[in-house]
Amino acid sequence: MKCVLCHERKGKRNCKLTSAEFICPPCCASTRRDECSGCAYYEPSLAYQREKQIRNKAFIAEVRPDLDDRCDEALTLVDEGDMGKGESILRDLQTRHPNYHSVLYGIGVCHCLKGEADEAIRCLERAVEISPGLAHAHYNLASAYCQKVDVGNAVKALQAAIDVDGDDGPVGQRARKRLDQLEAMARRNGINLQTYINNNRVFDRAFAALREKRFQAAIDLFEQVLATEKGHVQSYGNMGLAYAGLGNRQKALDCLNKAIELDPEYEPAILNRLVAEKMKDGEALPDIGMREVDYSEFKAAGRSYIRELTERLDAAATGLPSPSRTANE
Repeated sequence: MKCVLCHERKGKRNCKLTSAEFICPPCCASTRRDECSGCAYYEPSLAYQREKQIRNKAFIAEVRPDLDDRCDEALTLVDEGDMGKGESILRDLQTRHPNYHSVLYGIGVCHCLKGEADEAIRCLERAVEISPGLAHAHYNLASAYCQKVDVGNAVKALQAAIDVDGDDGPVGQRARKRLDQLEAMARRNGINLQTYINNNRVFDRAFAALREKRFQAAIDLFEQVLATEKGHVQSYGNMGLAYAGLGNRQKALDCLNKAIELDPEYEPAILNRLVAEKMKDGEALPDIGMREVDYSEFKAAGRSYIRELTERLDAAATGLPSPSRTANE
């Protein structure tokens, strides 16, 4: 039996609108309207359309060419080395247009260039929330996350930049190159990128446990990292502190010595070994608190953590144990 509407396809559905005559599925979909309420095919189709609209929701951001041009002028000044003037322009725009994506992007870039990763992330996350198609914002967001050694979120931001700009776009190409560099960095440690990301997450949990003086939990988690990344210096160094917290002097020294063996210039472990050597076996680390050290900043700048610590603190304070927060790069 042919469809009573198109007379081409087979009629399969009994239609209310045609006085119970049979119509084909395509005609059913094309003629569907409010009068179809109560039909077995009507409610499921509405549910599907609602889901489709949510999945394919278009992000519409306000477009202000005048503001975009002003932000470009400010960032050109920043690129040319005049951070003060460029940032001043952006701050002035921010007071009047605090939620405009280009302004948030520009401010985020300035924070990123100044090493203010948390502030950069806040601005850039908001910029891509408002305008998801801003490839440069995704790319710079990845840079901010890299400053925090948050490789997992950096990879997500780089992939978002590629999704927006494509593999052949200028930003997409840079993002792909950055992803390849991260993969190469992971391979240098004998693991793949996903394992590196997973280890960073476990390390974060281990470090939090150490700060909270849950020493055995910290040791167990640092051991998980070392199970797949045997050369992870910071896990050995911080595990040494955890053993010291439990009063196990020899284990503490073993871990600290291993960290120094892997990286003879790893100053937090060198300093903490001096503290552990003065302990008696069975005597827990004194409850004098721990100073968190972002040692990667010292190493990247060629600075000496021990020398700067000695200059800042008196002799009594230099004995504070120093967990090192960031992973090797």
